[in-house]
Amino acid sequence: MFSSQPFKDGIKHAIGVPALGLGSSMFAFGAFLNSAGFDIFQSFCSTFFTFALPGQFVMAETILAGGSLLNIFLAVLLTNGRLYPMTVNITPVIRNQNVSKWKQYLTSHFIAVTSWFNMFAVHQNIKQEDKFDYFVGLGGFLWANSVVCTIAGYLFSNVVSHEILVGMVFINPMYFLIMTVSNLKEKMMICSVLLGASLSIILNSFIPGWSVLVAGILAGSIGYILFKKEIVHE
Repeated sequence: MFSSQPFKDGIKHAIGVPALGLGSSMFAFGAFLNSAGFDIFQSFCSTFFTFALPGQFVMAETILAGGSLLNIFLAVLLTNGRLYPMTVNITPVIRNQNVSKWKQYLTSHFIAVTSWFNMFAVHQNIKQEDKFDYFVGLGGFLWANSVVCTIAGYLFSNVVSHEILVGMVFINPMYFLIMTVSNLKEKMMICSVLLGASLSIILNSFIPGWSVLVAGILAGSIGYILFKKEIVHE
């Protein structure tokens, strides 16, 4: 696997903008952990075992707020629940019958928004038997890079100004937003995104704490209902 050309191609895909965008946010997160009083081992374990930045922030903030283990578990579960449909969505795409199941289960750890989106952007140009190795290279490199950047942010937090660190947190979300907009080619996606953005603004006046979540569920459901026949036909 690690010597295959698809694996190396996946790494090449990750190097550059994907790694820079995600790594910058992880760097800022490492600096945040340092300032919040976490030690370097805790910072390392946070990214090594979790690899989901929103959930990592929620976990750290819940710990700082004095939350119990159950509070932390539920908060992170709700925050990272988005990864479940992404995993269900991408697994059939990269599945390789010649790869043992335990390896495929471990690969799910590499599924994050950046790796998921970048894989879907190119998977149609990759042979089915090569997709698993390609994704391991892509997602594995982004994961390893995130661990390194978290530690780097922890160690060099005093070198970078607070304003720059705040800006670095938003580089990856902005990258994802630009990638999403640039790939809005299907009517269902365009409809869902525009409807979700509109509903989130409207619902924010009534349920500010839940507006984004509710808007996303409603927009996705409405988009599916409107274009259900086209999806089944495909």
